[in-house]
Amino acid sequence: MSEYVKIRMYVGTGYEGCDHEDVYEYPREEWEAMSKEQQEKLLNELATEYLFERCEYGAWVEED
Repeated sequence: MSEYVKIRMYVGTGYEGCDHEDVYEYPREEWEAMSKEQQEKLLNELATEYLFERCEYGAWVEED
């Protein structure tokens, strides 16, 4: 068994060929020491960080 847990992250844009995917390795010992709730929280934090790294967004008012 690997000493790391592989966490796959994915961002889908809805456009063909524009999806992003990566694998993050997290120390297994730390992962196994977490509760299920802590693991879910970490997964959500990693996914959010990955989303913000891969996508740009914004909004503004257009003047007539």
